[in-house]
Amino acid sequence: MLGAVRRTTEGLFPKGWAKKTGSFPFSDFKPSPASEKIVEAHGGYGERVERPQQARPALGRALKAVQEEGRQAVLNVICKQD
Repeated sequence: MLGAVRRTTEGLFPKGWAKKTGSFPFSDFKPSPASEKIVEAHGGYGERVERPQQARPALGRALKAVQEEGRQAVLNVICKQD
C-alpha cells in the first residue's frame, strides 16, 4: 500500500467515499507486486524483507550494490498491520 496516497486522501477528503468505505484506489496493491523482481530484471539489486531483524542486513547489501557496484537497489519491505 502507498501510505502517502492514503493519508493524503484522508486529509483532503475526511468525509469522502474512500474514508467511508476503506477503499483507496491507486494506493492499495493487492496482490502486492514483487518490486524486488522488477529491479532485478533491469540489472539492479532487489530483496524482499519480511521481518524486522532482516532490515539492517538487507540495507547493508543494498547499499553495497549501489555504492560499490553502481547498481540501483530496491528493498521491498513488507509491513504487516495487526
